[in-house]
Amino acid sequence: MPRGNTNLFIEPDCEHNAQKNKGCASPKPGELTKGCAFQGSRAALLPISDAAHLVHGTPGCLENSRGMLEAGALGVPLSRFGFSTGLTEEDIVLGGEKKLIQAIDYIAESYNPPCLFVYATCITMLTMDNLDAICAEAEQKWNKPVIPVHHSGFFGSKNMGYRQAGEALFEKVIGTSELNEENKGLFNINLIGEYHFSGEGKEIEALLSRLGIRVVSRIAGQCSFQDLRCAHSAKVNMLVCSRSMITLARKMRESFGIPYFEGSFYGTREIRFSLQQLSFHFQDAQFDKRVQRYIRREEERVRKDIYLHYKSLQGKKVVLYTDGIESWAFISPLLELGIKIVGIGTNKNALEDLSRIMERTEQDTILVKESDENRILQLYREHKADLMIVSGRNAYVPLKEKLPFLDIDQERHGAYSGYMGLRRMAQDLVDVMEQPVWEMARRRSPWEGEPDEHHI
Repeated sequence: MPRGNTNLFIEPDCEHNAQKNKGCASPKPGELTKGCAFQGSRAALLPISDAAHLVHGTPGCLENSRGMLEAGALGVPLSRFGFSTGLTEEDIVLGGEKKLIQAIDYIAESYNPPCLFVYATCITMLTMDNLDAICAEAEQKWNKPVIPVHHSGFFGSKNMGYRQAGEALFEKVIGTSELNEENKGLFNINLIGEYHFSGEGKEIEALLSRLGIRVVSRIAGQCSFQDLRCAHSAKVNMLVCSRSMITLARKMRESFGIPYFEGSFYGTREIRFSLQQLSFHFQDAQFDKRVQRYIRREEERVRKDIYLHYKSLQGKKVVLYTDGIESWAFISPLLELGIKIVGIGTNKNALEDLSRIMERTEQDTILVKESDENRILQLYREHKADLMIVSGRNAYVPLKEKLPFLDIDQERHGAYSGYMGLRRMAQDLVDVMEQPVWEMARRRSPWEGEPDEHHI
């Protein structure tokens, strides 16, 4: 059995641990269909593009989470290869250790990766394979890190998988190498995100580089194994729109003295707050002046572009039907574009996510915490909304009802973070609202009678 897992349910730096009922909420029946711990760990570690990722489980486990990632192109994109021990019913009865050893030997000999992550699955728990011992033996044999990641789906939700991945990185990767002299600087940071960060990381890093800030490693984002080994050299850790790896940030603060803070790059207000936080941590007067000048210049340009090109968005009404960070991260940019958010429907948000929604929304915005399809459609029609903003599987709701919608899932569009991302989001909203297909879709066929003006 893996060690040290139960303590991850009670993270001292989580806000809800100050309340009466401490600890993360336990999954409800059926909730694991939304994403298990295994999926979370894979989403956090798969962007390490030059490492080999071996799943000790069935071929079905291998496919889990691969579709939502954009593996990086740094070095050899080995993470695009799907390695699995391919356990069968016979292996579940007799054990899969022999197959695991053979798979590790094959990968190390054929691809020679700098590191090999071995993912436990629910099958590993059933067969009681000693993953730690096998990985330790392989590490000595091949003289390279072979890291077990314990995150069987039984352990909990996808967030728990992120925490398990953070544990593996903290114990076996971070702090095992030093930056070259040429890469050492005063303004080095780590970005710690979630699966959405894989697509947004380049946009954020480009913005920071204009201010002279160097990103040492992008944890849960596109990154190389060597970058992660040097992550302890950063001056500050920034949690980008996600607290799922807050345990890793806290442990890096306690072990390496690296402070951390939460920030977002969606919308000018959030960008300003994040950059000012970074400036505060660096405590450099010249850097602070540079940041303030940059913020003023970029915000002025964005306001001008919104007035000239996206004026048609002013006063439009939208309903958000999203989950997780997408329920609050896009509120600020929508309000800056002059769009009114009449309602927000969520299903699996943590208490922290709900508090961030309340901090950003207006008083008359309706929040439905346990929403369903009928409630969202009722909300949309009662308030005569112009658009529904959705993510993931929620996209099928407006699609079936022929309602205008924008899917903000990061797999389907360019990055919305940064100043350019705000312009990109505004343009996408304009394109959707002005798309004539919605009017055509609402027309009735000749045999259905005259068009109903009130039909939506």
